[in-house]
Amino acid sequence: MSAWSYARRTLLNPRSRACFWKHPAQAARMVSGALGNDLLSLGDRLPGSSRRECPVCRWQGRRFRTFVSPEIVIPSSICPRCGSFERHRHLVLGMREELARTRAVPERLLGVSLSPAMSYLVAQEGLGRCFRTDYDRRDPRIPADAVADLRAAGFRDGAFAWIVCSHVLEHVPEVEAAIDELHRVLAPGGVLWLQVAWHDELAASERIPVDPGALDAHAWRFGRDFPARLARPGWSVTGVFATELDPEVRSRHGIHPDERYWIVRRACDGE
Repeated sequence: MSAWSYARRTLLNPRSRACFWKHPAQAARMVSGALGNDLLSLGDRLPGSSRRECPVCRWQGRRFRTFVSPEIVIPSSICPRCGSFERHRHLVLGMREELARTRAVPERLLGVSLSPAMSYLVAQEGLGRCFRTDYDRRDPRIPADAVADLRAAGFRDGAFAWIVCSHVLEHVPEVEAAIDELHRVLAPGGVLWLQVAWHDELAASERIPVDPGALDAHAWRFGRDFPARLARPGWSVTGVFATELDPEVRSRHGIHPDERYWIVRRACDGE
């Protein structure tokens, strides 16, 4: 899309949340972020530019790109090479640690609406067969192996050694049914890598109306009770928080201290 076409859809669109005469502050943030991204390639050619590193694709440079949208602008968030966000980089550090610790490569993986960054990891890491599922086939970036309803995915019981489900559950109104389905298809001894949009100020998660015009289109705002919602027979749930990382590691990989994910392990049969 050309710069002019993008401006017409955002800055010059009265229905946009970055319309410059209705929302001038957000419009200014968008323009500033876009200009900063345009200068990235020049900055990376300057001495001392390798201060940041992406653990997904091993890119090195001066800083990560700013995420720019009409609704939100997040500085130093996206890897210029693989497109990973902070949450992806945090999760990948944990996955690589798990692979190094167990020396076991999962043979069958389920990727639920995989992002381009997570697809890059699966392709480059030498993991087992990954079945990519999505709710439709319209996203041209990541060809889905199957269109799957997470409430009834259609896979056999215990089919997958690993499941990667990053920022999906908050979009599913019937979230308990989706968690039950993840429990059903995770193999004994398997690992579910789970991330959701998190609101630490909420004691109890809340169901919210879906705004189809919003960038996130969330159905849930998950709060501090989220780990308890994951409780299922034979499951152990562990929260992994970016605050546990060394500050230098967080800075180098561009990971915000608020990032977190959950490792859900299913006990082996007989345990």
